[in-house]
Amino acid sequence: MTWLERERYRCICYGQVRAANTTGNVGTLRTLYEIALVGRYTSRTGAAVRDPKFRERYDELEARMRSLARSDGDIYLPNVAPMGPVNFVFLCMEPSLGRWASSAEEAERKIASGFRNFLDSPDDMVLHYAIREYLCRGDLTYHITDISKGAMLVEKARGDRQARYARWHKLLEREIALVARQDARFFAVGKEVGRHLELHRFLHRYDVILHYSSLAAKARNDGIRGHEQEFESFRATLHHEDFVRTATLVLRESALPSEMQDAILQRIKKAGLSASRVKLLFNYKAAFCNANAAE
Repeated sequence: MTWLERERYRCICYGQVRAANTTGNVGTLRTLYEIALVGRYTSRTGAAVRDPKFRERYDELEARMRSLARSDGDIYLPNVAPMGPVNFVFLCMEPSLGRWASSAEEAERKIASGFRNFLDSPDDMVLHYAIREYLCRGDLTYHITDISKGAMLVEKARGDRQARYARWHKLLEREIALVARQDARFFAVGKEVGRHLELHRFLHRYDVILHYSSLAAKARNDGIRGHEQEFESFRATLHHEDFVRTATLVLRESALPSEMQDAILQRIKKAGLSASRVKLLFNYKAAFCNANAAE
């Protein structure tokens, strides 16, 4: 079964499972679940079937992360939990407050309702799209995480970043030991992350790629300089509908409440693939192609 066939199957099955849920047809739901297991659909964020022991260890790790975020005076923002060990791990900086929640109370309320990290903005989805289109071939999987997991305003994040990253490093190592396959590849998302990994003598091989934040927009232009003709050819291959389709799949796999998925998807549809985001995608494609070539 090809990747596209698998994704189409998932869309059909997902719609039927939601219908079975809403109508209370437990028999149909069980049958579809069993069919999914036989078909061995593999989520891009882990294995075909979640290992209960893996989930138990991940929950224990999250409890430690939540405690450290609280001691830092921040709000723990969970990532989408992987189904099992993954092929690629993307290491980012720290979650930001402000865009998705205007206060600590609103943040806690949304998290309790199911909100998760790396899903809320079009730029988040650019990273997901690039990983799925240009890196994760076949059944390869990935996990995106931050060094520190406490959500905060950008102004605070800049203030004590080195010391905070040092406090979180042991938990990052525990997370990697749990979620990364032995042959996993790592990507540092942004130079700040790369500097931290170098400082702490990160034991795994990694590549540094652009951060997807609009604050790093100038670097997107730098990556195109000297490759203008390639960029024009690349731009012609991109379609807004494909971007939205991938975002829809990412949100469905995340298991966010449907109303959250709908709201995020509407923002992504409205924002679309701006010229700057197309440049970011070009940079990511080049980085992932180089990483694959170096294998």
